[in-house]
Amino acid sequence: MDSAWDMDSETRLLLHLLRFSGYKEEYVVPVEITQRGISEAIGVKLTHVSRLTRSLISSGMIEEKKAHVQGIQRRVKVYFLTKKGEEKAEEIMRNLEKISFIAIMDGKEQELTYKEIKGRTSSSILEIAEMLKKEGKVDMDALEPPPVGTFLAFHPPEIEFFVGRKREIKEISLLLENQDIKILIIYGNPGYGKSSLLFHTLRGFSGRANLLWLPVSRKSRLTDILNPTSSFLSSLGKSGLEPLIFEKRPMEDIVKAIVSRLKGTESILVFDGYEEMRDEVVEFFMQLLHEIESSEGIKIVLTAREDAPYYSRFYGPADVDRGVVYEYHLSGLNTEETAEFLGTNNMDAVKKIHLLTKGNPRLLRMIKNRDAEGLKSTGRFSIEEIKMLLYLAEKG
Repeated sequence: MDSAWDMDSETRLLLHLLRFSGYKEEYVVPVEITQRGISEAIGVKLTHVSRLTRSLISSGMIEEKKAHVQGIQRRVKVYFLTKKGEEKAEEIMRNLEKISFIAIMDGKEQELTYKEIKGRTSSSILEIAEMLKKEGKVDMDALEPPPVGTFLAFHPPEIEFFVGRKREIKEISLLLENQDIKILIIYGNPGYGKSSLLFHTLRGFSGRANLLWLPVSRKSRLTDILNPTSSFLSSLGKSGLEPLIFEKRPMEDIVKAIVSRLKGTESILVFDGYEEMRDEVVEFFMQLLHEIESSEGIKIVLTAREDAPYYSRFYGPADVDRGVVYEYHLSGLNTEETAEFLGTNNMDAVKKIHLLTKGNPRLLRMIKNRDAEGLKSTGRFSIEEIKMLLYLAEKG
């Protein structure tokens, strides 16, 4: 075993507190950052924790304060990393993530790094280090599995009929699995089926990720986003955002709290219908992009119209160039998919319909349902064109 995994008490304490950096401004904090909680987490006696904390406070690595703790009536001393301490702990973490060790996975011994396995477990790096110290290897089956599988959906799309899109489903799935992409935006014209496609694709992630589905619109206020997000956090067994919202904490504090709770949870948060948004919502997503760039296990997905105004876009070309944000542009169904959608083998008729509709699923659904009034309400077709489209559909 590499000697770097045989950590001293100070190193273990810094790494332990790194997990709770996002709770610094919380009204109620976890018991894990009390002296007793630290003692249990890093495996040293309570008296030794007292000496450790005094030493690290003197060196400017941690700070002490009194706070309300979950399950304890009176306020007690808790500990947080200072900026200097966070930088030191993150440096240690980065170095440890690169070190290979033997892991038993899928019944085989493999040489892996912590970075390669941390998405497969909710066990902390300290628990893995302890296993390496005792056994010289990591048995993945003995680690705590990641808590994935929660699906909280607010007004998901109703999918009556879904055909084709095999290429798009595969491409979007690969983008969702890409750990470098933090924010995926699916652009498409109205009626192109962005929501249905994404919702259908996410079904393939059931049991592999925690999912939040939340519709948004230009009327959405920040609280319309924060309250469901708080419910999602609670469903994962994390602290909600109610105290921060009630205290009207700064946006930065709220976003940091969200990211710190979701870090490493393998969660996908979908905001369906992003368009011309309120300034507070744009600012929220700007801050969210900044915070999640260095955090793994979190993916933000938005659906948006192609004509979403640039002043509501919370990212820039540099974010796309770095690969942190990915823009996926959705087109209409191809001719074969159009034929399948309409349930016809008459390709001559299909090609004419496709030429006028560009494979727009919403328009094709109206044609399939012989909805002349619906086609007229779109303002896209003349009366003669509508008659022709319906005739071609009947002919098929």
